[in-house]
Amino acid sequence: MKIAIDINELTFTGTTGVKVYTQEIVNALSKIDVKNEYILYANCRDETLSRFCVFANKNFKLKAIKSRLPFWTYSKFPNQLKKDQPDILFMPIQSVPFFKKPRNIKIVVTVHDLAFLLFPEYFTVKDKFFLKLHTKRAIKMADEIIVPSKATKRDIIKFYKVDESKITVVYHGITLYDKNNLSSQTIAKINSPYILFVGVIQPRKNIIRLIEAFEMVKANNQELKLIIVGKKGWQSDAIYKRAEESRFAKDIIFLGGVSNDHLDDLYQNALAFVLPSLYEGFGMPVLEAMNYGIPCIVSDNSSLSEVSGDSSLLIDAYNSSDIAEKIEILCRDENLRKEFARKGLERVKNFNWEKAAEQTLEVFEST
Repeated sequence: MKIAIDINELTFTGTTGVKVYTQEIVNALSKIDVKNEYILYANCRDETLSRFCVFANKNFKLKAIKSRLPFWTYSKFPNQLKKDQPDILFMPIQSVPFFKKPRNIKIVVTVHDLAFLLFPEYFTVKDKFFLKLHTKRAIKMADEIIVPSKATKRDIIKFYKVDESKITVVYHGITLYDKNNLSSQTIAKINSPYILFVGVIQPRKNIIRLIEAFEMVKANNQELKLIIVGKKGWQSDAIYKRAEESRFAKDIIFLGGVSNDHLDDLYQNALAFVLPSLYEGFGMPVLEAMNYGIPCIVSDNSSLSEVSGDSSLLIDAYNSSDIAEKIEILCRDENLRKEFARKGLERVKNFNWEKAAEQTLEVFEST
């Protein structure tokens, strides 16, 4: 087969879950598939594209299609696809480049989540409009849909009335770390025990309730700190204001986006990791924390309980007292922390990019 993949997400600055997924799944496919022909497309110059992906296998080719026209996905990209005539187009984002589905190209689309439908109040009018438009068209036009969790599959069936046989769950992977390769220098100069949150600073991540829970726990854990890692998102002002108004404001530390070495260090030394999100399509930070042997506390909703299995303490995301209670339990019980750390290390072995690539390839071959 000739398989086309849109990797334009890799040309954008910053790190996003979709960007990581695109990079990892393409790299993993290049390691396991030497039979099919792949063409990877992006809106950039050749020399720029070669920095993102370098493949040893000759069946993977990069094709830069530089264009100054707006909406590259709907302008120059589809014209190039018509010329190259792939058998399959794989879109690792929930969008398609065609206004009308071509008869001779099968389309596989990854839909990451439907947060914009479940929590529309947390999106800008512009973002909500385009996400609704692109996702609806992608789901309707796709021959096969890949999702990162059973939760997202259920959401698609509920909102779009799609036949479940059209949807395949392919869990994301994670690269298991080698302790010998971790930074030997302590970058995070935090001498007190701390609980860690990693994610974009936005209302859907439920950080205000996390702060409320931290205040409850702090009464009996005077040295404890709350470390919040992530870039500022939309509607985040109220979160920062709530932290500033806390009587424990000096112990609530926002670090913004950090380097990989810094994040390594923060994960390694955390007392516990907490992700109290109201909704996640997958929840990559949970895998990252488990990968470092850090006990996790996650919301009992969407994909989070599905991904973590029995290796995390589950919380009611709408109940600050419940979040506080679970944090307190881990803080005072070292044996329980070790037990959940052990379970997390075992659980994370089930998620790897090669397995994800094999399952993705199966979807291509059955399309």
